[in-house]
Amino acid sequence: MEQRKTIPAPFEKGVNFTNWLEFRTAEQIHPDFFTFQDFENARKLGCDVIRLPIHFEKICQEADGFRIPQKVLDILDHVAAWCAELKMYIIFDFHNDCSADSATHDDVDKILVPVWTQLASRYKDRSQYIVYEIMNEPHVISIERWNEILGRLFRLIRSIDEKHWIIVGGADWNSTAAMKTLPDFQDDRVIYNFHYYDPHTFTHQGAPWCHMERVLGIPFPYDAEKMPPLPENPTEVEKRCFDNYPVNGQLSAVMDCFDQYVEFSRERNAPVFCGEFGCLMTVPNDLRINWYRIVARLLAERGIARTSWDYFGGFGVFHRVPRGVRPRFPQDLNRELLSAMGLNADVE
Repeated sequence: MEQRKTIPAPFEKGVNFTNWLEFRTAEQIHPDFFTFQDFENARKLGCDVIRLPIHFEKICQEADGFRIPQKVLDILDHVAAWCAELKMYIIFDFHNDCSADSATHDDVDKILVPVWTQLASRYKDRSQYIVYEIMNEPHVISIERWNEILGRLFRLIRSIDEKHWIIVGGADWNSTAAMKTLPDFQDDRVIYNFHYYDPHTFTHQGAPWCHMERVLGIPFPYDAEKMPPLPENPTEVEKRCFDNYPVNGQLSAVMDCFDQYVEFSRERNAPVFCGEFGCLMTVPNDLRINWYRIVARLLAERGIARTSWDYFGGFGVFHRVPRGVRPRFPQDLNRELLSAMGLNADVE
């Protein structure tokens, strides 16, 4: 039986350019952290889209009416022009604090409204390759409140800019369940967004910030004979990892998850997009490559557009280099990983 596919997005595959416009004030941002050459290099890898996370909550000040500093606007202008030249889509992603103890506040619209008013007004007549992502991974905020804010922001942007694609995502960290509750915008340029880091026990094994330092040697797909023993005196996190994995670690669980997005896309007559997916470098390289090969293939078979998290970082497409050292292109590329992701591994 032929695999059913989603309604196609205007782009197919790419990466997130992280750690540039995140975590820092405008004064702390290095304008040349990424240059035209980096975007051109990504294009050579076969990327037709770059997702650019931007921490506007760090960059913009309430006392200043959440005005976007000219320094940041200059960077976005350059990026938009570069991507237009390369015929590559650029997603301006209103990123946010996603640490474990963070929360999206009920009044987050007080910054979303002025920021998106500025961006839509500035770029409404610019390149067709610009895409707006209203907000990354809202969480803790109720589904009802988020959907109310999202609907209002969507209408606001459309009242200014009728041209560009808009990406929307559900509450609860862009979860599948929350996505299904989103308004049906009935717009011919809306894309519904989800993120994928499952099974978490596999992709984040060894990650200290997840309290999984001792969760190591986890196979994917799940194989009872290859599973390591539960650590001595296990924590609640470790118990949960091992208890859930016989179900969550099955290949069928991944397929069933992605099939939901196909059905959702067909029901809404709109594309869906995996804005983030990734597996940490703490996972052995051969196992990590296998996960990317499986996930990228399943997404591609279903026609689901995707941008991996990330380019230079701990989930990146380069081999690990010493902390503080920038990987070299193309010398440090993880070519087996690129091939597994369906990108160009033969770039010189």
